[in-house]
Amino acid sequence: MFFPRRGCETCKHRRVKCDRARPVCGQCQKTKLTCKGVVEDGSFIFLDENEYAGGVRKRRRGPNVTTAATTTSTKASTLPTNLITQENFNTKSPSAGSDDFSLFDIEPMDAQNFQLFPALDIPLEAQAIAYYVHIHVDIPYGVPEAMDSHLKYATIDWSQSEPDSVLRLAISAVSHATFGRARRSQAALTVGCTLYSKALVKTNMALRNPREVTDDTVLLSAMLLSFYENSVMDRRSDVVSRDIEVIGSRSFAHHDGAMALLKLRRQRGWPTNRSMELDKLVRRQLMRTLVLRSMPVPPWLRDGSQYDEFGQALELDRFTVIVAKVRHQTSVLCKGLAKCTVSISDEQIAQLHSFLAEAQTLDSALGRWASNLPAELQYTSVSVDTDPDLGTIDRSFNGTIHIYPTVGHAGLWNRYRALRIAVNSVILMAMSAIPIPLNLETISLKGAVKTTMCRLAEDLCESVPFALNMIGAYQIAGKDRFFVTKPPTDIKGDLKTCTAIFLCWPLALVITIPELPETPGHYLRKRLLDVSKIVDDGVLERIATLSLRTDES
Repeated sequence: MFFPRRGCETCKHRRVKCDRARPVCGQCQKTKLTCKGVVEDGSFIFLDENEYAGGVRKRRRGPNVTTAATTTSTKASTLPTNLITQENFNTKSPSAGSDDFSLFDIEPMDAQNFQLFPALDIPLEAQAIAYYVHIHVDIPYGVPEAMDSHLKYATIDWSQSEPDSVLRLAISAVSHATFGRARRSQAALTVGCTLYSKALVKTNMALRNPREVTDDTVLLSAMLLSFYENSVMDRRSDVVSRDIEVIGSRSFAHHDGAMALLKLRRQRGWPTNRSMELDKLVRRQLMRTLVLRSMPVPPWLRDGSQYDEFGQALELDRFTVIVAKVRHQTSVLCKGLAKCTVSISDEQIAQLHSFLAEAQTLDSALGRWASNLPAELQYTSVSVDTDPDLGTIDRSFNGTIHIYPTVGHAGLWNRYRALRIAVNSVILMAMSAIPIPLNLETISLKGAVKTTMCRLAEDLCESVPFALNMIGAYQIAGKDRFFVTKPPTDIKGDLKTCTAIFLCWPLALVITIPELPETPGHYLRKRLLDVSKIVDDGVLERIATLSLRTDES
Protein backbone atom coordinates (compact mmCIF):
# COMPACT_ATOMS: atom_id res chain seq x y z
CA MET A 1 0.00 0.00 0.00
CA PHE A 2 1.33 3.43 -0.99
CA PHE A 3 1.35 6.45 1.31
CA PRO A 4 1.77 9.69 -0.66
CA ARG A 5 4.00 12.54 0.47
CA ARG A 6 2.32 15.36 2.35
CA GLY A 7 4.37 18.23 0.87
CA CYS A 8 3.10 21.52 -0.54
CA GLU A 9 1.21 21.63 -3.83
CA THR A 10 3.95 23.66 -5.52
CA CYS A 11 6.62 21.03 -4.82
CA LYS A 12 4.26 18.26 -5.94
CA HIS A 13 3.67 20.05 -9.21
CA ARG A 14 7.43 20.51 -9.69
CA ARG A 15 8.06 16.87 -8.56
CA VAL A 16 10.67 17.81 -6.01
CA LYS A 17 11.01 16.78 -2.39
CA CYS A 18 9.31 19.17 0.03
CA ASP A 19 10.59 19.68 3.58
CA ARG A 20 7.04 20.66 4.65
CA ALA A 21 8.20 23.81 6.46
CA ARG A 22 5.56 26.41 7.23
CA PRO A 23 4.41 28.95 6.25
CA VAL A 24 6.84 28.69 3.28
CA CYS A 25 8.73 25.49 2.60
CA GLY A 26 12.45 25.47 1.93
CA GLN A 27 12.18 24.67 -1.81
CA CYS A 28 9.73 27.52 -2.48
CA GLN A 29 11.77 29.93 -0.39
CA LYS A 30 14.93 29.01 -2.29
CA THR A 31 13.33 29.36 -5.72
CA LYS A 32 11.19 32.38 -4.69
CA LEU A 33 7.98 30.67 -5.76
CA THR A 34 4.54 30.93 -4.17
CA CYS A 35 4.15 28.14 -1.65
CA LYS A 36 0.58 26.85 -1.75
CA GLY A 37 0.90 25.38 1.69
CA VAL A 38 1.04 21.98 3.32
CA VAL A 39 -2.28 20.19 3.74
CA GLU A 40 -2.80 19.44 7.44
CA ASP A 41 -6.12 17.64 7.64
CA GLY A 42 -4.98 14.97 10.08
CA SER A 43 -5.98 12.02 7.82
CA PHE A 44 -4.28 9.55 5.43
CA ILE A 45 -5.12 9.04 1.77
CA PHE A 46 -5.30 5.34 0.75
CA LEU A 47 -4.91 4.55 -2.94
CA ASP A 48 -5.81 1.23 -4.55
CA GLU A 49 -2.69 -0.01 -6.38
CA ASN A 50 -4.28 -3.30 -7.63
CA GLU A 51 -5.79 -1.65 -10.71
CA TYR A 52 -2.39 -0.38 -11.80
CA ALA A 53 -0.61 -3.70 -11.03
CA GLY A 54 -3.17 -5.67 -13.04
CA GLY A 55 -2.99 -3.32 -16.00
CA VAL A 56 -6.61 -2.22 -15.68
CA ARG A 57 -5.51 1.39 -15.44
CA LYS A 58 -2.37 3.10 -16.60
CA ARG A 59 -0.40 4.92 -13.99
CA ARG A 60 -0.08 8.58 -14.84
CA ARG A 61 3.18 10.38 -14.38
CA GLY A 62 3.48 12.50 -11.25
CA PRO A 63 2.20 12.05 -7.74
CA ASN A 64 -0.72 9.67 -7.20
CA VAL A 65 -3.06 12.12 -5.52
CA THR A 66 -6.65 12.69 -6.61
CA THR A 67 -9.07 15.22 -5.29
CA ALA A 68 -11.70 12.51 -4.77
CA ALA A 69 -9.51 10.75 -2.27
CA THR A 70 -9.23 13.66 0.16
CA THR A 71 -11.32 13.81 3.27
CA THR A 72 -12.63 16.78 5.18
CA SER A 73 -11.73 17.21 8.79
CA THR A 74 -14.57 16.49 11.16
CA LYS A 75 -13.46 19.35 13.41
CA ALA A 76 -15.18 21.86 11.14
CA SER A 77 -18.64 20.89 12.29
CA THR A 78 -17.83 21.77 15.89
CA LEU A 79 -16.79 25.38 15.24
CA PRO A 80 -19.17 28.38 15.00
CA THR A 81 -19.76 30.00 11.64
CA ASN A 82 -18.97 33.48 12.97
CA LEU A 83 -15.33 32.62 13.53
CA ILE A 84 -13.68 36.06 13.64
CA THR A 85 -14.24 37.66 17.04
CA GLN A 86 -13.09 40.87 18.69
CA GLU A 87 -10.30 38.95 20.36
CA ASN A 88 -8.74 38.43 16.91
CA PHE A 89 -9.32 41.84 15.38
CA ASN A 90 -11.45 44.62 16.77
CA THR A 91 -13.10 46.64 14.06
CA LYS A 92 -16.45 47.26 15.70
CA SER A 93 -16.83 48.98 19.04
CA PRO A 94 -19.33 47.61 21.55
CA SER A 95 -22.47 49.56 22.15
CA ALA A 96 -22.25 52.18 24.85
CA GLY A 97 -23.12 50.91 28.29
CA SER A 98 -23.00 47.28 27.18
CA ASP A 99 -20.63 44.78 28.72
CA ASP A 100 -21.06 41.92 26.26
CA PHE A 101 -18.48 41.22 23.59
CA SER A 102 -20.68 40.16 20.70
CA LEU A 103 -19.34 38.33 17.68
CA PHE A 104 -19.43 39.79 14.22
CA ASP A 105 -22.72 39.38 12.40
CA ILE A 106 -21.83 36.85 9.68
CA GLU A 107 -24.46 35.21 7.53
CA PRO A 108 -24.61 31.42 8.03
CA MET A 109 -23.05 29.65 5.07
CA ASP A 110 -24.57 26.85 3.05
CA ALA A 111 -23.51 23.44 4.36
CA GLN A 112 -22.22 22.33 0.96
CA ASN A 113 -20.05 25.42 0.53
CA PHE A 114 -18.96 25.68 4.16
CA GLN A 115 -15.24 26.19 4.78
CA LEU A 116 -13.17 27.58 7.62
CA PHE A 117 -11.01 30.66 7.25
CA PRO A 118 -8.02 31.22 9.53
CA ALA A 119 -8.45 33.90 12.20
CA LEU A 120 -6.60 37.16 11.60
CA ASP A 121 -3.36 36.94 13.51
CA ILE A 122 -2.62 40.66 13.96
CA PRO A 123 -0.38 41.50 16.94
CA LEU A 124 -2.05 43.38 19.78
CA GLU A 125 0.49 46.21 19.55
CA ALA A 126 -0.29 46.75 15.86
CA GLN A 127 -4.02 46.91 16.61
CA ALA A 128 -3.49 49.35 19.48
CA ILE A 129 -1.18 51.68 17.56
CA ALA A 130 -3.43 51.69 14.50
CA TYR A 131 -6.47 52.49 16.65
CA TYR A 132 -4.69 55.29 18.52
CA VAL A 133 -3.26 56.98 15.43
CA HIS A 134 -6.48 56.76 13.43
CA ILE A 135 -8.85 57.77 16.22
CA HIS A 136 -6.79 60.12 18.40
CA VAL A 137 -4.02 61.64 16.28
CA ASP A 138 -5.13 62.15 12.67
CA ILE A 139 -6.47 65.71 12.43
CA PRO A 140 -8.98 66.44 9.65
CA TYR A 141 -8.10 68.88 6.92
CA GLY A 142 -8.95 72.56 7.33
CA VAL A 143 -8.69 72.84 11.12
CA PRO A 144 -7.44 76.31 12.21
CA GLU A 145 -3.86 76.54 13.43
CA ALA A 146 -5.09 77.70 16.82
CA MET A 147 -6.55 74.21 17.36
CA ASP A 148 -3.35 72.27 16.58
CA SER A 149 -2.21 69.70 19.13
CA HIS A 150 1.20 68.45 20.23
CA LEU A 151 0.11 64.92 19.33
CA LYS A 152 0.91 65.56 15.68
CA TYR A 153 4.61 65.31 16.57
CA ALA A 154 4.24 62.18 18.68
CA THR A 155 3.76 59.64 15.89
CA ILE A 156 6.48 61.22 13.74
CA ASP A 157 9.05 60.85 16.49
CA TRP A 158 7.69 57.43 17.43
CA SER A 159 8.36 56.02 13.98
CA GLN A 160 11.96 57.22 14.15
CA SER A 161 12.69 56.22 17.75
CA GLU A 162 14.39 53.14 19.16
CA PRO A 163 12.21 50.22 20.39
CA ASP A 164 12.98 50.91 24.07
CA SER A 165 13.05 54.71 23.87
CA VAL A 166 10.96 56.73 26.32
CA LEU A 167 8.66 58.10 23.61
CA ARG A 168 8.03 54.71 22.05
CA LEU A 169 7.17 53.25 25.44
CA ALA A 170 4.87 56.19 26.26
CA ILE A 171 2.96 56.00 22.98
CA SER A 172 2.67 52.24 23.24
CA ALA A 173 1.34 52.56 26.80
CA VAL A 174 -1.27 55.15 25.80
CA SER A 175 -2.21 53.17 22.70
CA HIS A 176 -2.83 49.97 24.66
CA ALA A 177 -4.72 51.87 27.36
CA THR A 178 -7.09 53.65 24.94
CA PHE A 179 -7.52 50.53 22.82
CA GLY A 180 -8.18 48.40 25.89
CA ARG A 181 -10.69 50.86 27.29
CA ALA A 182 -12.52 51.26 23.98
CA ARG A 183 -12.57 47.53 23.16
CA ARG A 184 -12.78 46.37 26.78
CA SER A 185 -9.69 44.25 26.35
CA GLN A 186 -8.07 43.33 29.64
CA ALA A 187 -5.02 42.01 27.78
CA ALA A 188 -4.40 45.42 26.21
CA LEU A 189 -4.84 47.20 29.55
CA THR A 190 -2.38 44.83 31.21
CA VAL A 191 0.24 45.39 28.51
CA GLY A 192 -0.36 49.13 28.72
CA CYS A 193 0.25 49.11 32.48
CA THR A 194 3.56 47.30 32.02
CA LEU A 195 4.67 49.71 29.31
CA TYR A 196 3.62 52.68 31.45
CA SER A 197 5.85 51.49 34.30
CA LYS A 198 8.78 51.14 31.92
CA ALA A 199 8.10 54.60 30.45
CA LEU A 200 8.12 56.13 33.94
CA VAL A 201 11.50 54.56 34.67
CA LYS A 202 12.89 55.82 31.36
CA THR A 203 11.49 59.30 31.96
CA ASN A 204 13.07 59.53 35.42
CA MET A 205 16.39 58.43 33.95
CA ALA A 206 16.12 61.09 31.23
CA LEU A 207 15.35 63.78 33.81
CA ARG A 208 18.65 63.02 35.55
CA ASN A 209 20.60 63.27 32.30
CA PRO A 210 21.49 66.89 31.41
CA ARG A 211 21.68 66.00 27.72
CA GLU A 212 18.30 64.29 27.50
CA VAL A 213 16.20 66.37 29.88
CA THR A 214 15.40 69.04 27.26
CA ASP A 215 14.85 66.61 24.41
CA ASP A 216 11.56 66.83 22.51
CA THR A 217 10.76 63.18 23.14
CA VAL A 218 10.92 63.63 26.93
CA LEU A 219 8.43 66.53 26.84
CA LEU A 220 6.11 64.60 24.58
CA SER A 221 6.33 61.56 26.84
CA ALA A 222 5.34 63.59 29.89
CA MET A 223 2.21 64.84 28.12
CA LEU A 224 1.34 61.38 26.84
CA LEU A 225 1.69 59.78 30.26
CA SER A 226 -0.78 62.32 31.66
CA PHE A 227 -3.37 61.12 29.15
CA TYR A 228 -2.59 57.52 30.11
CA GLU A 229 -3.71 58.34 33.65
CA ASN A 230 -6.98 59.70 32.26
CA SER A 231 -7.57 56.58 30.18
CA VAL A 232 -7.02 54.02 32.91
CA MET A 233 -9.16 55.70 35.58
CA ASP A 234 -11.78 53.14 36.58
CA ARG A 235 -15.14 54.20 35.22
CA ARG A 236 -17.05 52.00 37.67
CA SER A 237 -15.42 53.19 40.89
CA ASP A 238 -17.46 55.34 43.28
CA VAL A 239 -16.86 59.07 43.10
CA VAL A 240 -15.49 60.17 46.44
CA SER A 241 -14.30 63.75 45.93
CA ARG A 242 -16.00 66.55 44.05
CA ASP A 243 -12.77 68.54 43.71
CA ILE A 244 -11.44 68.42 40.17
CA GLU A 245 -7.92 68.83 41.58
CA VAL A 246 -8.36 65.52 43.40
CA ILE A 247 -10.10 63.72 40.54
CA GLY A 248 -7.35 64.56 38.04
CA SER A 249 -4.43 64.63 40.48
CA ARG A 250 -2.38 61.90 38.78
CA SER A 251 -2.78 63.49 35.35
CA PHE A 252 -2.06 66.98 36.70
CA ALA A 253 1.17 65.70 38.26
CA HIS A 254 2.49 64.89 34.78
CA HIS A 255 1.39 68.33 33.57
CA ASP A 256 3.33 69.93 36.41
CA GLY A 257 6.38 67.95 35.33
CA ALA A 258 5.88 69.03 31.72
CA MET A 259 5.67 72.65 32.88
CA ALA A 260 9.02 72.31 34.64
CA LEU A 261 10.52 70.85 31.46
CA LEU A 262 9.06 73.71 29.45
CA LYS A 263 10.71 76.26 31.73
CA LEU A 264 14.08 74.52 31.48
CA ARG A 265 13.83 74.31 27.68
CA ARG A 266 13.11 78.02 27.49
CA GLN A 267 16.08 78.86 29.71
CA ARG A 268 18.42 76.82 27.52
CA GLY A 269 16.95 78.10 24.27
CA TRP A 270 15.28 76.24 21.45
CA PRO A 271 17.72 74.39 19.17
CA THR A 272 15.26 74.25 16.25
CA ASN A 273 12.04 75.90 15.10
CA ARG A 274 10.36 72.54 15.55
CA SER A 275 11.19 72.61 19.27
CA MET A 276 9.63 76.06 19.58
CA GLU A 277 6.51 74.86 17.77
CA LEU A 278 6.25 71.88 20.11
CA ASP A 279 6.60 74.12 23.17
CA LYS A 280 3.85 76.37 21.86
CA LEU A 281 1.43 73.46 21.45
CA VAL A 282 2.30 71.98 24.85
CA ARG A 283 1.92 75.42 26.46
CA ARG A 284 -1.63 75.72 25.10
CA GLN A 285 -2.63 72.46 26.76
CA LEU A 286 -0.97 73.41 30.06
CA MET A 287 -2.70 76.81 30.14
CA ARG A 288 -6.12 75.23 29.64
CA THR A 289 -5.33 72.86 32.49
CA LEU A 290 -4.41 75.78 34.75
CA VAL A 291 -7.70 77.53 33.99
CA LEU A 292 -9.59 74.32 34.76
CA ARG A 293 -7.73 73.99 38.08
CA SER A 294 -8.32 77.69 38.96
CA MET A 295 -4.56 78.25 39.10
CA PRO A 296 -2.65 81.30 37.78
CA VAL A 297 -0.29 81.07 34.83
CA PRO A 298 3.38 81.46 35.93
CA PRO A 299 4.98 84.76 34.83
CA TRP A 300 7.48 83.08 32.49
CA LEU A 301 4.62 81.33 30.67
CA ARG A 302 2.28 84.29 30.20
CA ASP A 303 3.60 85.96 27.05
CA GLY A 304 2.34 83.93 24.11
CA SER A 305 4.29 86.01 21.58
CA GLN A 306 7.52 84.50 22.94
CA TYR A 307 6.13 81.11 21.89
CA ASP A 308 5.28 82.33 18.39
CA GLU A 309 1.56 82.90 18.97
CA PHE A 310 0.07 85.51 16.64
CA GLY A 311 -3.19 86.97 15.34
CA GLN A 312 -6.51 85.98 16.88
CA ALA A 313 -4.82 83.05 18.62
CA LEU A 314 -2.50 85.44 20.48
CA GLU A 315 -5.41 87.64 21.58
CA LEU A 316 -7.35 84.65 22.89
CA ASP A 317 -4.15 83.45 24.56
CA ARG A 318 -3.85 86.72 26.47
CA PHE A 319 -7.46 86.49 27.56
CA THR A 320 -6.81 82.95 28.83
CA VAL A 321 -3.97 84.21 31.03
CA ILE A 322 -6.20 86.88 32.59
CA VAL A 323 -9.10 84.44 33.09
CA ALA A 324 -6.77 82.06 34.95
CA LYS A 325 -5.60 84.91 37.19
CA VAL A 326 -9.04 86.32 38.12
CA ARG A 327 -10.49 82.82 38.65
CA HIS A 328 -7.67 81.97 41.01
CA GLN A 329 -7.81 85.25 42.95
CA THR A 330 -11.58 85.30 43.29
CA SER A 331 -11.74 81.62 44.24
CA VAL A 332 -9.10 82.01 46.97
CA LEU A 333 -10.72 85.13 48.40
CA CYS A 334 -14.27 83.74 48.37
CA LYS A 335 -13.16 80.49 50.01
CA GLY A 336 -11.43 82.50 52.69
CA LEU A 337 -14.53 84.60 53.29
CA ALA A 338 -16.68 81.47 53.56
CA LYS A 339 -14.46 80.14 56.36
CA CYS A 340 -14.14 83.49 58.10
CA THR A 341 -16.43 84.10 61.09
CA VAL A 342 -15.82 87.86 61.32
CA SER A 343 -17.19 90.50 58.97
CA ILE A 344 -15.44 91.28 55.70
CA SER A 345 -12.66 93.86 55.94
CA ASP A 346 -12.30 97.01 53.89
CA GLU A 347 -9.19 95.57 52.23
CA GLN A 348 -11.09 92.49 51.11
CA ILE A 349 -13.92 94.62 49.79
CA ALA A 350 -11.40 96.65 47.79
CA GLN A 351 -9.93 93.45 46.36
CA LEU A 352 -13.36 92.21 45.32
CA HIS A 353 -14.12 95.52 43.63
CA SER A 354 -10.82 95.22 41.78
CA PHE A 355 -11.62 91.67 40.64
CA LEU A 356 -15.10 92.77 39.59
CA ALA A 357 -13.82 95.66 37.50
CA GLU A 358 -11.15 93.50 35.85
CA ALA A 359 -13.65 90.76 35.05
CA GLN A 360 -16.11 93.23 33.54
CA THR A 361 -13.38 94.74 31.36
CA LEU A 362 -12.29 91.26 30.29
CA ASP A 363 -15.85 90.27 29.38
CA SER A 364 -16.19 93.32 27.14
CA ALA A 365 -12.83 92.58 25.49
CA LEU A 366 -13.86 88.98 24.79
CA GLY A 367 -17.09 90.19 23.21
CA ARG A 368 -15.15 92.54 20.91
CA TRP A 369 -12.76 89.72 19.98
CA ALA A 370 -15.65 87.55 18.78
CA SER A 371 -17.23 90.44 16.86
CA ASN A 372 -13.99 91.20 15.03
CA LEU A 373 -13.32 87.66 13.80
CA PRO A 374 -13.06 87.45 9.98
CA ALA A 375 -15.94 86.11 7.91
CA GLU A 376 -14.19 82.78 7.22
CA LEU A 377 -14.25 81.99 10.96
CA GLN A 378 -17.92 82.83 11.48
CA TYR A 379 -20.80 80.36 11.79
CA THR A 380 -24.43 80.25 10.77
CA SER A 381 -27.46 79.27 12.85
CA VAL A 382 -30.19 77.12 11.34
CA SER A 383 -33.38 75.53 12.56
CA VAL A 384 -33.60 71.75 12.59
CA ASP A 385 -36.43 69.48 11.46
CA THR A 386 -37.36 65.91 12.31
CA ASP A 387 -35.44 63.08 10.70
CA PRO A 388 -37.14 62.58 7.29
CA ASP A 389 -36.45 58.83 7.31
CA LEU A 390 -37.10 57.97 10.94
CA GLY A 391 -39.71 60.59 11.68
CA THR A 392 -38.24 61.15 15.15
CA ILE A 393 -38.01 64.46 16.93
CA ASP A 394 -34.72 66.32 16.74
CA ARG A 395 -32.03 65.81 19.38
CA SER A 396 -30.84 69.40 19.39
CA PHE A 397 -30.97 71.58 22.48
CA ASN A 398 -33.79 73.91 21.48
CA GLY A 399 -34.40 73.32 17.78
CA THR A 400 -31.40 75.35 16.60
CA ILE A 401 -27.88 74.29 15.61
CA HIS A 402 -24.73 76.18 14.60
CA ILE A 403 -22.97 75.23 11.35
CA TYR A 404 -19.21 75.92 11.12
CA PRO A 405 -16.63 75.62 8.32
CA THR A 406 -14.95 72.75 10.21
CA VAL A 407 -15.12 71.11 13.63
CA GLY A 408 -11.92 73.00 14.45
CA HIS A 409 -13.74 76.30 13.99
CA ALA A 410 -16.48 75.01 16.29
CA GLY A 411 -13.81 74.15 18.88
CA LEU A 412 -12.34 77.67 18.67
CA TRP A 413 -15.72 79.28 19.26
CA ASN A 414 -16.53 76.92 22.12
CA ARG A 415 -13.27 77.76 23.88
CA TYR A 416 -14.18 81.43 23.61
CA ARG A 417 -17.63 80.74 25.09
CA ALA A 418 -16.20 78.69 27.94
CA LEU A 419 -13.75 81.48 28.83
CA ARG A 420 -16.47 84.10 28.77
CA ILE A 421 -18.83 81.99 30.89
CA ALA A 422 -16.00 81.60 33.42
CA VAL A 423 -15.47 85.39 33.45
CA ASN A 424 -19.17 86.06 34.06
CA SER A 425 -19.16 83.53 36.89
CA VAL A 426 -16.33 85.54 38.49
CA ILE A 427 -18.49 88.67 38.18
CA LEU A 428 -21.37 86.95 39.96
CA MET A 429 -19.07 85.57 42.68
CA ALA A 430 -17.59 89.01 43.34
CA MET A 431 -20.99 90.70 43.40
CA SER A 432 -22.35 88.10 45.79
CA ALA A 433 -19.39 88.47 48.16
CA ILE A 434 -19.44 92.28 48.26
CA PRO A 435 -21.94 93.62 50.82
CA ILE A 436 -23.89 95.77 48.36
CA PRO A 437 -27.49 96.80 49.11
CA LEU A 438 -30.00 95.13 46.79
CA ASN A 439 -31.17 98.11 44.78
CA LEU A 440 -32.63 98.20 41.31
CA GLU A 441 -29.24 98.80 39.67
CA THR A 442 -27.62 95.82 41.38
CA ILE A 443 -30.49 93.51 40.50
CA SER A 444 -30.41 94.71 36.89
CA LEU A 445 -26.64 94.14 36.64
CA LYS A 446 -26.90 90.60 38.03
CA GLY A 447 -29.75 89.85 35.65
CA ALA A 448 -27.69 91.04 32.67
CA VAL A 449 -24.77 88.84 33.70
CA LYS A 450 -27.02 85.79 34.09
CA THR A 451 -28.61 86.49 30.70
CA THR A 452 -25.16 86.63 29.08
CA MET A 453 -24.17 83.34 30.72
CA CYS A 454 -27.40 81.69 29.60
CA ARG A 455 -26.98 82.87 26.01
CA LEU A 456 -23.37 81.66 25.87
CA ALA A 457 -24.33 78.30 27.40
CA GLU A 458 -27.12 77.88 24.85
CA ASP A 459 -24.71 78.70 22.01
CA LEU A 460 -22.42 76.01 23.35
CA CYS A 461 -25.32 73.54 23.43
CA GLU A 462 -26.27 74.43 19.85
CA SER A 463 -22.68 73.74 18.71
CA VAL A 464 -22.52 70.21 20.12
CA PRO A 465 -24.45 68.44 17.29
CA PHE A 466 -22.06 69.79 14.66
CA ALA A 467 -18.97 68.97 16.75
CA LEU A 468 -20.21 65.39 17.25
CA ASN A 469 -21.15 64.84 13.60
CA MET A 470 -24.83 64.37 14.48
CA ILE A 471 -26.22 66.50 11.66
CA GLY A 472 -27.93 65.25 8.52
CA ALA A 473 -29.21 67.31 5.58
CA TYR A 474 -31.71 67.01 2.77
CA GLN A 475 -33.20 69.39 0.21
CA ILE A 476 -36.74 70.63 -0.27
CA ALA A 477 -37.42 72.94 -3.19
CA GLY A 478 -33.67 73.47 -3.65
CA LYS A 479 -33.11 74.56 -0.05
CA ASP A 480 -31.03 72.70 2.52
CA ARG A 481 -32.89 71.42 5.57
CA PHE A 482 -31.02 70.06 8.59
CA PHE A 483 -31.83 67.54 11.27
CA VAL A 484 -30.01 65.89 14.18
CA THR A 485 -30.17 62.21 13.45
CA LYS A 486 -27.82 60.20 15.67
CA PRO A 487 -27.28 60.19 19.42
CA PRO A 488 -23.63 60.60 20.49
CA THR A 489 -23.38 57.08 21.93
CA ASP A 490 -24.12 55.60 18.47
CA ILE A 491 -21.31 57.37 16.63
CA LYS A 492 -18.14 56.33 18.45
CA GLY A 493 -17.09 54.21 15.51
CA ASP A 494 -17.80 57.02 13.01
CA LEU A 495 -16.30 59.96 14.88
CA LYS A 496 -12.61 60.47 15.51
CA THR A 497 -11.54 61.34 19.01
CA CYS A 498 -9.21 64.04 17.68
CA THR A 499 -12.29 66.05 16.66
CA ALA A 500 -14.50 65.19 19.66
CA ILE A 501 -11.66 66.23 21.95
CA PHE A 502 -12.26 69.85 20.91
CA LEU A 503 -15.32 69.70 23.16
CA CYS A 504 -13.58 68.25 26.22
CA TRP A 505 -12.07 71.36 27.77
CA PRO A 506 -15.01 73.76 27.12
CA LEU A 507 -17.53 71.30 28.55
CA ALA A 508 -15.35 70.32 31.51
CA LEU A 509 -14.75 73.97 32.42
CA VAL A 510 -18.36 75.06 32.03
CA ILE A 511 -20.06 72.28 34.01
CA THR A 512 -17.83 72.96 37.04
CA ILE A 513 -19.23 76.52 37.28
CA PRO A 514 -21.95 76.65 39.97
CA GLU A 515 -23.70 79.65 38.38
CA LEU A 516 -24.35 77.79 35.12
CA PRO A 517 -28.06 77.94 34.14
CA GLU A 518 -29.89 74.72 34.97
CA THR A 519 -31.38 73.68 31.62
CA PRO A 520 -28.33 74.13 29.36
CA GLY A 521 -26.15 72.92 32.22
CA HIS A 522 -27.92 69.56 32.38
CA TYR A 523 -27.67 69.16 28.58
CA LEU A 524 -23.94 69.95 28.63
CA ARG A 525 -23.29 67.50 31.47
CA LYS A 526 -24.93 64.71 29.52
CA ARG A 527 -22.92 65.61 26.44
CA LEU A 528 -19.67 65.59 28.41
CA LEU A 529 -20.51 62.07 29.54
CA ASP A 530 -20.99 61.09 25.88
CA VAL A 531 -17.75 62.78 24.85
CA SER A 532 -15.80 61.12 27.67
CA LYS A 533 -16.76 57.72 26.27
CA ILE A 534 -15.83 58.77 22.74
CA VAL A 535 -12.36 59.98 23.77
CA ASP A 536 -11.77 57.12 26.29
CA ASP A 537 -11.17 59.57 29.17
CA GLY A 538 -11.96 58.29 32.66
CA VAL A 539 -11.34 61.65 34.39
CA LEU A 540 -13.92 63.43 32.23
CA GLU A 541 -16.34 60.54 32.72
CA ARG A 542 -16.02 60.83 36.47
CA ILE A 543 -16.51 64.62 36.38
CA ALA A 544 -19.62 64.26 34.21
CA THR A 545 -21.02 61.46 36.37
CA LEU A 546 -20.53 63.51 39.52
CA SER A 547 -22.24 66.54 37.97
CA LEU A 548 -25.23 64.49 36.83
CA ARG A 549 -25.58 62.98 40.30
CA THR A 550 -25.65 66.50 41.69
CA ASP A 551 -28.42 67.40 39.24
CA GLU A 552 -30.49 64.39 40.32
CA SER A 553 -30.09 65.19 44.00
